[in-house]
Amino acid sequence: MNNENILSAKEFIQEVFIEETARLVDAGFYHFAFVIMAQGLETLGSFLDSKPLKAREQSKLRFSHAINRLMPKEYSQFNNNHRLYDQLRASLAHTFTTSRSLLLSSKDNPEFGKKHLQEIDEKLILVAEFFYNDFKKACIRLLDGMDKGIISDKKINTDFYFTFNK
Repeated sequence: MNNENILSAKEFIQEVFIEETARLVDAGFYHFAFVIMAQGLETLGSFLDSKPLKAREQSKLRFSHAINRLMPKEYSQFNNNHRLYDQLRASLAHTFTTSRSLLLSSKDNPEFGKKHLQEIDEKLILVAEFFYNDFKKACIRLLDGMDKGIISDKKINTDFYFTFNK
């Protein structure tokens, strides 16, 4: 593999987090989109510290940094005591399900589709399309910070990407 096929971290964020996740949402693969976005927030948060990308035991902190610094401010109120990390990111990453205190939906759901970031019966509702729009904004904020030199780029291993995509 030659170096011209290696994606930069910025290209990876654009292609995988923004473009491929949009295709998942558009195709109605909401569950998989939530998995990518929850994990992606942690990755975005990794660019907000000075540690290596694969630094150990940073998941909760990095996810929270992304929620608090890159996502719209409404999300931070739901991440008190790392609630979103525990109920969304950790649950999806480890069991491929969410906690009982979280309800994932899409805009087309007649009961929950317009209730993004609302709590009903002690369950927080996340609507895929709205969550994706906010996740995309977080990605763009990070990319803008990189372009301005406020946020440092990190080496990300994207060699594998071309084994199945190109």
